[in-house]
Amino acid sequence: MSVSISQISGHFSTELTSSLFGVGAERTFGTGQHVFFEGDQATFLPIILVGTIKMVRYPEAGKEIILGVFQAGDIFAIPPAMDGKTFPATAVATENSSLLLVPRDDFLALMRSSSEFSSLVLNRMCGILRDRAETVQIMATPSAEQRIATVILRLAGEMKAGEIKKIKHRRQDIAEMAGLSLETTIRVIRKLAKNGHVNIIGGRIFIETTENLRALVR
Repeated sequence: MSVSISQISGHFSTELTSSLFGVGAERTFGTGQHVFFEGDQATFLPIILVGTIKMVRYPEAGKEIILGVFQAGDIFAIPPAMDGKTFPATAVATENSSLLLVPRDDFLALMRSSSEFSSLVLNRMCGILRDRAETVQIMATPSAEQRIATVILRLAGEMKAGEIKKIKHRRQDIAEMAGLSLETTIRVIRKLAKNGHVNIIGGRIFIETTENLRALVR
């Protein structure tokens, strides 16, 4: 098995992993390189083996909004790969990444033949719908503090009791996910740290509990 296969073996069964690699083509993308552009025909389903990919839209010149950030083991851009239409956003590697690109016909065939794969895809589709609903909520919120708190909560995900979560994303990423300027985002994060909602250590954001952040967005 290659290093890439071992990277996702914890996300899929051995049988499904072999099936995916049997039909998919592995591609590497350097930091800042585009996997696909908004408007490109969706001829494949992307699965991240190594690295991080962000989905972005550019509503106007010089402005970027991050719709989602995906890590190793994530399947993304499912709706366009399913209906064969165009990608609704642009995918960009935020670090050196390796992806498995599964041709659309093989993707649909696996959906029909593998209950594990179809269940994974449907669960991920539900996650996409939740993410989109959160994005709409963020953009509709006038308060910069509530926008940033909502983004940090999304990035923190589920936390176990006693767990300390490190937010790996840059301030710029958080700003783009919240639809705010970098300057505003930095100011709000400093305020959240001053009020004890987050901790900043070595320039990184750490979360000990999400209760205070959740109270801000209620």
